Amino acid sequence: MSSLTAVSQFRLVGQLESFVMKEGDKVKYVRIKVIDREYWIKISKKLRQQVDLSMSPGTWLEIIGNREPDGKLGLFKLEATTLKTLSTPDIPCATVLSGKTDKSTNARRILVCQKSDCWERGGKRVCQQLEKKLSDRGLGDLVEIQLTGCLKQCKKGPNVVVLPDKTRYSQVKPYQVEELLDKHF
Repeated sequence: MSSLTAVSQFRLVGQLESFVMKEGDKVKYVRIKVIDREYWIKISKKLRQQVDLSMSPGTWLEIIGNREPDGKLGLFKLEATTLKTLSTPDIPCATVLSGKTDKSTNARRILVCQKSDCWERGGKRVCQQLEKKLSDRGLGDLVEIQLTGCLKQCKKGPNVVVLPDKTRYSQVKPYQVEELLDKHF
């Protein structure tokens, strides 16, 4: 089974060290010093045209972007989505923001088996109840219901899998949908 990568947002406030260029004229990374640590942050393609290359080392910057795990060593890839110069020095900090990015919210899904065995055992009613309850809670846009092929265990249908937890439920009844949503969302 594949593991999901948790993408979160970060905020760095520190001093510019230098820019790392690609092909001579394109900014690829910005090096920033926060307290006694140096970070290399990749600049997103949209942001590259907006970067002021005349900034001198020591300029105070605030960088907000996405942080994604990179390998098994506990390292992270940092990609800037916002880069601001600060006129007055701020307190240097490196923060992981609790808000999730669009990539991670896409992982919030409920898989419902739509094969005939599960569907006939009440899968259709469970799916309708899920849609109704998510809409009632205002989660209709945040949680996607995805109809899938066989999730195995058809004799124990209807089968439901909640992502990103990868929690599997069998023999789900429409009246249990409320409890299922309370547990996960």
